[in-house]
Amino acid sequence: MNKIKLLASLSTLIALYSSCASATALPIGWYLEGNLGKTHMENMSYGPNTTASENGLGWNINLGYKFIPNFAAELGYTHYADASAKFNGTKVANDSHYSVDVAGKGVMPIYDSGIALFAKLGIARTHSHVSATNTDYINANSLSIYTGSHSATSYYLGLGADYAFMPNFLANLQWQRANGSSHTGRLDLYSIGFSYIFS
Repeated sequence: MNKIKLLASLSTLIALYSSCASATALPIGWYLEGNLGKTHMENMSYGPNTTASENGLGWNINLGYKFIPNFAAELGYTHYADASAKFNGTKVANDSHYSVDVAGKGVMPIYDSGIALFAKLGIARTHSHVSATNTDYINANSLSIYTGSHSATSYYLGLGADYAFMPNFLANLQWQRANGSSHTGRLDLYSIGFSYIFS
């Protein structure tokens, strides 16, 4: 009897979810998304006894294809705010970084609200370019700064929510992370954005 009740409950949940998805299903097809927000960097090393600071705006653009109402694939590019390397409070290097990602996107509409939650999982290629800005100070203090270009391949994550103003036009809030390495940093973008589905 308990097994019958359990199966009945599972069937009811599946039916409810299916009705939610169908009631709020958005068009399928190609879409373009743009996002703007604050970036955050962690796990970055510029050399012994240096500290990293980063604060500013970043942006992201995604080209995606929605195969079904609940799943899409994306190709994305994210540009992060420049960071600085400091030694005893003095800036010794500048760092610019960006990432390119490929990700799958799962979408879960919330019944009759126009809102859909989503999660992204994929692979990101992160790039960092560090250039010295105060060579006299670096030489005077015998500093070893990791200058040059660095790249890393790692996992990519994203979480957020869409709101459909119209069936083809959506606004979103989301968090995205390219994990990177100690030579590129772990890079986050907290953003607001808009997307359009070309159905």
